[in-house]
Amino acid sequence: MKNKNKVFNSLFWRISGVFLIIMAILAALMIRLSVNYSNSYFSEAQQRINANIAEGALKEVNPFFINGEVNKEAIHTIMHSMMAVHPSIEVYLLDTDGKILTYVVPYKEVKSNHVKLKPILEFIENKSSIYIKGDDPRNPGEEKVFSAAPIYDEQVLMGYLYIILASQEYTTTMTILQNSFILKFGTRTMLLIFLFATIAGFISILFITRNLNHVMKVVRDFKEGNLGARIHVRSKGEVRQLAETFNSMAGTIEDNIEELKSVEALRKELIANVSHDLRSPIASIQGFAETILIKKDSIKKEELHRYLKAIENNTQNLNKLVNDLFELSKLETNSQKVSPEPTQLAELVQDVAEKFRILAQKKSISINTIYSKNLPLAFVDISLIDRVFQNIIDNAIKYCKESDSILIELDVQQDEIQVRVKDTGAGISEKDLPHIFSRYYKGAESDSFAKGSTGLGLAIVRKILELHNSTIKVFSELNKGTTFEFGLPLYKAS
Repeated sequence: MKNKNKVFNSLFWRISGVFLIIMAILAALMIRLSVNYSNSYFSEAQQRINANIAEGALKEVNPFFINGEVNKEAIHTIMHSMMAVHPSIEVYLLDTDGKILTYVVPYKEVKSNHVKLKPILEFIENKSSIYIKGDDPRNPGEEKVFSAAPIYDEQVLMGYLYIILASQEYTTTMTILQNSFILKFGTRTMLLIFLFATIAGFISILFITRNLNHVMKVVRDFKEGNLGARIHVRSKGEVRQLAETFNSMAGTIEDNIEELKSVEALRKELIANVSHDLRSPIASIQGFAETILIKKDSIKKEELHRYLKAIENNTQNLNKLVNDLFELSKLETNSQKVSPEPTQLAELVQDVAEKFRILAQKKSISINTIYSKNLPLAFVDISLIDRVFQNIIDNAIKYCKESDSILIELDVQQDEIQVRVKDTGAGISEKDLPHIFSRYYKGAESDSFAKGSTGLGLAIVRKILELHNSTIKVFSELNKGTTFEFGLPLYKAS
């Protein structure tokens, strides 16, 4: 419960914090954009509504200039009249270069004596149809919406009437009201955003972590020893990927643990079997050696030769057992590397048959081979497959009686070379057949036919064929013989 609360709280506050920050930023941007757009909207609306105010003023004053001089009395009269009707405006009379000739503004706080003509000319050229700002003489560097009209005296341009539509006092008042509005609007907005972010964050964390507690429970169960624990989620996305990754990892770990258990069981079995199998030849060697030492002065030559021969046979059996154990150990621990190469399997079979022919002739056993002259190349590890044939043929000779035969057949079936090794020996009983590839397994007939066998030969055969992605099959019937069958891959030139 402690871990659960810790993770939940951590995720909750992190995600909620992110949501709150994002919402606060969005709220600030929204307020800022709203203020900017509202100011722009109000200014543009004000300019469009009062765009012709300057032209209207020109009609009220005639003339603006007398003998090239400004008619100040008439101008000030009309300017004051206009400001009485529109208290938010400021009126300026400019010459043709934008210099301020006279003006009427509240408190007469004019800090600049010049106005840029470019916005004025653009405004006049577009006949007041565009939204444009011009210089504010009372606040140099700032711009405000305006109305303007050219002043002519007998068709000679004498200057411009320039009217600021929002005076400094009006702007100051609007700024105060605007700040108050922003404060109220912002406070309400932030409260709504905080409430929304809290609800959205809580719902989001529940949605995102709805499977997290299940995932953590399964992981905790797996950690505590429940190796069969798996995560089952229906949602898609990262949580599903996490579940699938964990399940795959858990399956691999479980397989590895089972394999380790199997290896441990094999290790115990190996120690027990090795102890048993080594004890007999060692005890025999020790017994014969002690006998020779005791009878060294009275032992006969024939008896000595028999004892030494027994020691030699047991030593050979011991050496073969150790070699087989070493080879099987390498195969089972995957330390034996398979190096396949193009191989003429018929030649390999012929060589192995020749090696065993002398031994077979001593028991009057015939070894024959059948294969096509056009047999394609196999792609195998020569030394390992050579060991397969040796072990199978050696096993067959041990279980064959006088006048029995061994036949090795090779033929192509689909994408592999099919191998069959048949003998007419003692055969294998039905109860022993499923176990002949197990380590140290010796059937009921082993004492009669397979003296000197370590019980590891066929286990080595099966493991080598597994490394070649092949499976060996065996068919047998007591007193009629045994057939081993397996396939080897063909060589495919690239």
